[in-house]
Amino acid sequence: MTEIFIKELYLLSFGKFEDKKIIFDRDFNLFYGKNESGKSTITAFIEGLLYGFDEGKNRKSFSKKKEIYKPKLSYKYAGYGIFSKDGRDIKVTRNFEDGSYTMIDLSTNKEIQGKKSNINFPGEYLLGINYSLYKNYLSSFQSQKDDPKARENLLERLVNEDIDYNFSANKALEILDDRENKIGSDRAYTKVFYKTRLEIEELENKLYEISGLKKTYRSDFEKLNKNKDELTNCKLRYDKLKKACDAYKNNRASENYRDYSKWTQHLYDINTKISDYQDVYGLDEKYLENLENEAKQAKNKSYFTNKWEFFSLIMICLGLGFFVNKYFYILAMALVFTYFILLSKDKSVNNGEDLYDKYNKTRARFLRYKSLRQEKDKVEEVIKILEKQDIKDSSLTNFDLDLDDFDIVKSEEDLDRMLEEISSLNKEIASQEKDLLRIEDKIKDELDLVERLNFLKKKFSDLEKTKKAIALSKNIIRQIVKENPSDFRRLNNRINSIIKEISKNAYESIVFDEKLRAKIRTREGYYMAIDQLSTGFFDQLNFALKLSLNEEVFADIFMIYDDAFINYDRQRLRNALFFLLDSSSKRQVIYFSCHEREKEIFDAEEIKINYIDVEDV
Repeated sequence: MTEIFIKELYLLSFGKFEDKKIIFDRDFNLFYGKNESGKSTITAFIEGLLYGFDEGKNRKSFSKKKEIYKPKLSYKYAGYGIFSKDGRDIKVTRNFEDGSYTMIDLSTNKEIQGKKSNINFPGEYLLGINYSLYKNYLSSFQSQKDDPKARENLLERLVNEDIDYNFSANKALEILDDRENKIGSDRAYTKVFYKTRLEIEELENKLYEISGLKKTYRSDFEKLNKNKDELTNCKLRYDKLKKACDAYKNNRASENYRDYSKWTQHLYDINTKISDYQDVYGLDEKYLENLENEAKQAKNKSYFTNKWEFFSLIMICLGLGFFVNKYFYILAMALVFTYFILLSKDKSVNNGEDLYDKYNKTRARFLRYKSLRQEKDKVEEVIKILEKQDIKDSSLTNFDLDLDDFDIVKSEEDLDRMLEEISSLNKEIASQEKDLLRIEDKIKDELDLVERLNFLKKKFSDLEKTKKAIALSKNIIRQIVKENPSDFRRLNNRINSIIKEISKNAYESIVFDEKLRAKIRTREGYYMAIDQLSTGFFDQLNFALKLSLNEEVFADIFMIYDDAFINYDRQRLRNALFFLLDSSSKRQVIYFSCHEREKEIFDAEEIKINYIDVEDV
């Protein structure tokens, strides 16, 4: 078995000690010191080197014990120890202020690496046990006897921690049951076994869906390309027909331009003609009517005047011719006609004719002017209509199109239909692209899903193997418990031999069951409960149990006793010391006492041990 013992301790600054070195023997070491001399300080130093001062916690926390042993007059709070493990010397250095440590294998001078956050690592590495086991089985101290609950706790609860690591079938079964419960089953919906199986099924369904999508992906992609080609062709046909319609409209616009040019030129000609009729600008029908009346009045007046004058002259000439001479009549008539000819040349005579002639001319010009104005209005109306239509210079149009056979109405209906077809194709293409993107997203995750599935299958396989291994382990443990109870018999025999030797057969038998529950039978034949034991006998029972457990269970690891036998009488103390002395041939014993009885017993028997007076340290 593995042998571990302490070779030396160096207290750089710890409690009351400054720069103190202690050398140990491999077997029995007896430390003597009065109360408050520093015995407990040395045991605390060993504990602190191995496990720190956080009482088994893996991380640093507030520790009352750390504050107790903190030096008052030094800023340092550290030390080291050299431990021998299977012939190798290992140096453990601890800074108690922050809990940090280093471990050096002195045979190779290499550092032993451990998780720095685990301040218990040195003790767990060297001794192979946790802090609780160390505190309750490898060390015994006086204060253990003062707590009434510590008796049952030691025998039934704390000892069970030892069983976890060594031989407790019940505790092992509990651990396996707990592990199996954490894994779960097909019906435990919240446990890892069911969740893993469920996720595997979900991943397999997803991968099956992806497999189906991959089969349709190519055909869907071909359909998409076909629709894109059709869309391209449709757009080309649309653009060609749109250009034809635009060319047709442009041609119509060119015809409008030619008409517009013709009519504007015609308007210009009319305005030129109108400019020749400035004399009738502003005239109207009423003016012409007045002018006509004035001419008629002048004409009528001249006519009646001349008529009476002529009639009068004729009557005179006729009277003269009748009464005087016919030749005179002829002469008179000739003079009358000559008079009227001269009269017609007179302005007053011609005034009426002139007014009437002026009226006729003015009216004719006015009517012509009015006709030109009306024609101008019509031309301007035509020009306004043309201006509202497309007007384009024909020189800008260059498109080969048979305008006579081109149906613009049908063509524009075809354009509307093509736009609807383009819109429909765009929507269908967008939908197809969206579907393909969704498929690509799923296909894209295929590799990750396969990796996850393989991981889960391996995990599930491991869980199944673990469940089978747990079931097999439980069956084996149960079989071992049934078939091989010799470990408990050997343990009980060893405890009874120690108790009988120490107590001088005060009790008939002491039996511990598989849960280390003690059954104590007196010499009178009745059984006693734990709390019925005397303090002295409880200490004896505690000592016997721990020593037996160390012999049966642990490796050859050093044991520490700090005033553990203070309640023993001299004879019982002598017997206990001899048991420890025998045990020290296999494991190191470090014994602290505030009495000189232990030294006296060894001296009386001339037994040589490593005796250290704490005052001399």
